[in-house]
Amino acid sequence: MNYEYKEGYWETKDHKILKIKEMETSHIENVIKFLKKHPEFYDEEYGSFGYEVDDFDYDYIDNSDLVDKKIDELENELRLRKLESQV
Repeated sequence: MNYEYKEGYWETKDHKILKIKEMETSHIENVIKFLKKHPEFYDEEYGSFGYEVDDFDYDYIDNSDLVDKKIDELENELRLRKLESQV
Protein backbone atom coordinates (compact mmCIF):
# COMPACT_ATOMS: atom_id res chain seq x y z
CA MET A 1 0.00 0.00 0.00
CA ASN A 2 3.09 2.21 0.24
CA TYR A 3 2.38 3.80 3.59
CA GLU A 4 5.22 4.41 6.00
CA TYR A 5 4.68 4.00 9.73
CA LYS A 6 5.13 7.35 11.51
CA GLU A 7 4.69 7.37 15.27
CA GLY A 8 2.15 9.95 16.39
CA TYR A 9 0.82 10.52 12.88
CA TRP A 10 -1.69 9.08 10.45
CA GLU A 11 -1.39 9.27 6.67
CA THR A 12 -4.72 9.63 4.88
CA LYS A 13 -5.62 7.89 1.62
CA ASP A 14 -4.72 11.08 -0.26
CA HIS A 15 -1.36 11.08 1.61
CA LYS A 16 -2.01 13.99 3.96
CA ILE A 17 -0.10 13.61 7.21
CA LEU A 18 -2.19 14.28 10.34
CA LYS A 19 -1.15 14.40 13.97
CA ILE A 20 -3.22 11.80 15.80
CA LYS A 21 -3.86 14.33 18.60
CA GLU A 22 -5.50 16.68 16.08
CA MET A 23 -7.76 14.08 14.45
CA GLU A 24 -11.49 13.99 15.05
CA THR A 25 -12.56 11.22 17.43
CA SER A 26 -14.78 9.68 14.76
CA HIS A 27 -11.85 9.64 12.34
CA ILE A 28 -9.68 7.80 14.88
CA GLU A 29 -12.45 5.26 15.46
CA ASN A 30 -12.81 4.70 11.70
CA VAL A 31 -9.05 4.28 11.24
CA ILE A 32 -8.99 1.64 13.99
CA LYS A 33 -11.79 -0.28 12.26
CA PHE A 34 -9.98 0.02 8.94
CA LEU A 35 -6.66 -1.23 10.32
CA LYS A 36 -8.32 -4.19 12.02
CA LYS A 37 -9.69 -5.21 8.62
CA HIS A 38 -6.34 -4.58 6.87
CA PRO A 39 -3.48 -6.05 8.93
CA GLU A 40 -1.35 -5.89 5.76
CA PHE A 41 -1.56 -2.08 5.65
CA TYR A 42 2.16 -1.45 6.38
CA ASP A 43 3.45 -4.57 4.59
CA GLU A 44 6.10 -4.09 1.92
CA GLU A 45 6.46 -5.85 -1.45
CA TYR A 46 9.43 -5.68 -3.74
CA GLY A 47 9.88 -7.27 -7.12
CA SER A 48 12.39 -6.93 -9.91
CA PHE A 49 13.17 -8.67 -13.17
CA GLY A 50 16.65 -9.92 -13.89
CA TYR A 51 18.41 -10.52 -17.18
CA GLU A 52 16.84 -13.93 -17.86
CA VAL A 53 13.20 -14.47 -18.86
CA ASP A 54 12.45 -16.51 -15.73
CA ASP A 55 14.59 -14.33 -13.46
CA PHE A 56 12.27 -12.50 -11.07
CA ASP A 57 13.12 -11.60 -7.49
CA TYR A 58 10.30 -11.05 -5.05
CA ASP A 59 10.41 -10.05 -1.42
CA TYR A 60 7.55 -9.54 0.99
CA ILE A 61 7.89 -8.02 4.45
CA ASP A 62 5.10 -8.66 6.95
CA ASN A 63 4.73 -5.48 9.02
CA SER A 64 1.47 -6.42 10.74
CA ASP A 65 3.20 -5.62 14.04
CA LEU A 66 3.22 -1.97 12.93
CA VAL A 67 -0.54 -2.11 12.40
CA ASP A 68 -0.93 -3.40 15.97
CA LYS A 69 1.35 -0.61 17.19
CA LYS A 70 -0.67 2.04 15.30
CA ILE A 71 -3.94 0.66 16.70
CA ASP A 72 -2.44 0.92 20.20
CA GLU A 73 -1.47 4.55 19.53
CA LEU A 74 -4.95 5.40 18.31
CA GLU A 75 -6.68 3.60 21.19
CA ASN A 76 -4.41 5.38 23.70
CA GLU A 77 -5.47 8.71 22.25
CA LEU A 78 -9.13 7.73 22.64
CA ARG A 79 -8.49 6.71 26.28
CA LEU A 80 -6.81 10.06 26.98
CA ARG A 81 -9.75 11.92 25.50
CA LYS A 82 -12.18 9.93 27.60
CA LEU A 83 -10.20 10.69 30.78
CA GLU A 84 -9.98 14.39 29.91
CA SER A 85 -13.73 14.59 29.33
CA GLN A 86 -14.36 13.14 32.82
CA VAL A 87 -12.41 15.90 34.55
